[in-house]
Amino acid sequence: MVVVNVLIQVEAGKVWEACKAIESIDGVMRANVVTGPYDVIAYAELPSTEDVRRLMQSVHDVDGVSRTETCIAI
Repeated sequence: MVVVNVLIQVEAGKVWEACKAIESIDGVMRANVVTGPYDVIAYAELPSTEDVRRLMQSVHDVDGVSRTETCIAI
């Protein structure tokens, strides 16, 4: 099991809709709107490291997502 935290910046006015869409991505356990330099933090559990690429592509496909930083737990 691979645990991934994704820190996400979203365009103004699209944060809540983006968070809801991100939370529906396969493997994402939860997504929260947060304060600070990022707008959304998503927590995912994936079967393998090969699934991280699919996760990131899905996150970047969400309308309004402008930048991500991916943190894989070791």
